[in-house]
Amino acid sequence: MGDIRSAWEIAQEKAGKLGKLSPEERNKHREDKYNQLGKSLAEKYLERGDAKYLEAELDKQDDADKELMRRAVIERLVECIDLRNRLMLDKISQGISYITRGETTEIVNKLKELAQEYDEVNEKEREEIDKAGREMLQEMRISGTAIDRVNILAKTEWQKRISRLAQPFENKLNELKTELLQPILDS
Repeated sequence: MGDIRSAWEIAQEKAGKLGKLSPEERNKHREDKYNQLGKSLAEKYLERGDAKYLEAELDKQDDADKELMRRAVIERLVECIDLRNRLMLDKISQGISYITRGETTEIVNKLKELAQEYDEVNEKEREEIDKAGREMLQEMRISGTAIDRVNILAKTEWQKRISRLAQPFENKLNELKTELLQPILDS
């Protein structure tokens, strides 16, 4: 009769077995946790723009956890890099430089140069498209105060032209992103 156990005892036994994680599972759980915390920290940084905030939050962690969060922050910031948003690029560059303690300065400078070159080429292309649009409107006898600026994104042909212009810059940007992430992937 001593062999009969209550449902409560059986449930407790099963719960006890479920609660025991292997060392690999604990490590994976820890990595996932700090990866999420790091990505969240990157998002908060992008909202606030204070690089010292990044460091202060990272300093609250022990060294191993700090490194996991640092990696996640850098990965998230690199994901957010976009040549079309210069202000965000500057903020991201500052954050990456700050938490890598300047180790990425050369790559960050290349990113900024690429963005500057993209801006110049993009502006020139937009001016050419705007001029072509005005000429087209003048041929239709629409001119003067009736038009202020041509909406170049309204015409599919012009959108394609701008996309083709951006493609080599996007390719170079992807190379620089990979270069920024390489030290993280190697460690």
